[in-house]
Amino acid sequence: MDIIKKIIKKIAKNIMLIVLSSATLAMTCYTIVKAANSNDNNSDSSNDNTDAKLTSEEIDKIIDDLKVSGDIDNITEKLDEIIERAKLSGNTELQEYGENMKRYYELKKELDSVHSLIEASKKKNSSIASVDEEVSRIISLDKVADDFQGALSDEALLILKSLSEDDLKKLQDLIAKIESFIDLRDVTSLTVQQRSLLDLLVLSEIINNDMLDGERLETAKNTLSVAITILESYARQEYSDEEYDRLVKGSEEFSKLAKKAQTVSPEQIMFLNGYFNLKHAPIMYDGHILLAVDDLYQYIDGTIEYMYNNAVMVIQSPNKTLEIESGKNVAYLNDEPKNMSVPILSYKNTIYMSAEFFGEAYDIDYKYDAEHEFLIFYNNLVQLANPSVPNQINKG
Repeated sequence: MDIIKKIIKKIAKNIMLIVLSSATLAMTCYTIVKAANSNDNNSDSSNDNTDAKLTSEEIDKIIDDLKVSGDIDNITEKLDEIIERAKLSGNTELQEYGENMKRYYELKKELDSVHSLIEASKKKNSSIASVDEEVSRIISLDKVADDFQGALSDEALLILKSLSEDDLKKLQDLIAKIESFIDLRDVTSLTVQQRSLLDLLVLSEIINNDMLDGERLETAKNTLSVAITILESYARQEYSDEEYDRLVKGSEEFSKLAKKAQTVSPEQIMFLNGYFNLKHAPIMYDGHILLAVDDLYQYIDGTIEYMYNNAVMVIQSPNKTLEIESGKNVAYLNDEPKNMSVPILSYKNTIYMSAEFFGEAYDIDYKYDAEHEFLIFYNNLVQLANPSVPNQINKG
């Protein structure tokens, strides 16, 4: 096993060196091309520019020559011609481009040859195929922490880097989900809320799956708490003092009505990239946050029909029909029964629904942190034909 591990590490190291060399060279070529293009654009304003010595007819000739090149060897020959023409015309930028691009193709050809040898070895020997599978997996896992560089907080990133390969593998589904709504290749564009959300999602998954203990676990919990505090502060800013006090008062009044009832504040619910505030007091029952149907459906095109003395409500929205009944914890979504963690409640003539069930029913990504009693809807929330106008589900 030690020998196999050494082989795996050596192969992985060689593969990574080849990949990094190619990536670095490709970036160099890209930078040179940009510089060459910029130089071409400036040639019209100065007759003394060296690029002006390479006429448009000559450039067209180069392009035509390249079009008839059928393989890498021919392209290499054409690049040699470009390099010579650039030397004669004094165009140093084009010369550097040609030389670097030629080197790029030479490395690419070498890399393709190495890849062919690897594939041949895998086909000849099943044991080698198993080794290759392990090497590929290790390389893939090593990229995980690098992908989140600049997206997670420094503390969360250190926690992520400290995980074992097996634990990193358990995060693959979460990472795939994150990549479906956040471009990790452009982390500079992420907002503070988005970064805090990523800390929340990643650290919650790590903590809930018992991947940490001791000091690392305490660090993760503290970092998670900071992320939630940041999100709550942004949620609080959406309400004026008067609105906030009114909603808190309504929640406190509900908490006195039943043994399982609790108070919940407006900042404990966040609609990320949503623009419509709560108009009815949020409530908590049996450890779950419930929100007024009127508030939830601000984000969904839909209408409601009341039946049987207003006890049963049928909510119609694009591709979905939801039937709910006050006091019941079973709903019918497109005629299929769905269990809810808490029943539909009526408070102050307002119908309340489990916020978590709402997210599940309408394919909205959400995260509820039970320890901090914090809920955030963060993806596929706004499902309106006109996203700037909130739906009024009881209108008409």
